Amino acid sequence: MYLLAPTVLRVAPDDFPERVRSRFASELRRAGRFAQLCLLGAQACLDAAGGDGALGVLWASEFGALHATRAALDEDLRRGEPAMPFAFIAAQPHLAGALLAQRSHPVTRTACLHLAPDAWPSLPQLAQRWLVECERVLVGCVEESGSGGAAHRSDWCLLQKKPVAEAVRCERSLPRAQERGRRNGRGLDSPRRRLARFGRCAARSARRRRRVELHSRWMKRTPRPEPS
Repeated sequence: MYLLAPTVLRVAPDDFPERVRSRFASELRRAGRFAQLCLLGAQACLDAAGGDGALGVLWASEFGALHATRAALDEDLRRGEPAMPFAFIAAQPHLAGALLAQRSHPVTRTACLHLAPDAWPSLPQLAQRWLVECERVLVGCVEESGSGGAAHRSDWCLLQKKPVAEAVRCERSLPRAQERGRRNGRGLDSPRRRLARFGRCAARSARRRRRVELHSRWMKRTPRPEPS
């Protein structure tokens, strides 16, 4: 598995509308802020990586489309009215996958996961499984600005099967216990473990042969009843 075009995007809330208009014109005006933020980072990553092929899109967020959801609750549902169609669409966190497909990208599979910030390592692990059916997987972490006025965040990278120029090979790390055992000579496939398994098998085989031998001796000594 190879990593391409790591993209880190930080946008101040006041500058965000202008960044979206300058990059996409009026194409995303109804998409909602979370989808717009996803597209800003994802498209920048794809532009930097280049290439083509079947694409999977996998991204995570702790809160998702928080701004659009709050707006729908405040404006419509609080008055007892159903949410307006565009307000409902903007509150869907997985909308960015469909928007990327509309931009002529060969998207074959998408998913948006709600994950805590410290759970992000599960994304590359899942992306590695997706590479069985996708040639490339776009992986991202997206978070809207909270009430404190922090910058919007949209971080992406591209994982793919084949090596290309400037790609970084990613090795799958061992689980912590397995790695610790390997360093201490007690790994799951270390010589010490293999010798121990061989010894247990040999002991079981020896006991089995001994039981068969004793049973044979007993059969020879025990007189068989004459047929009537």
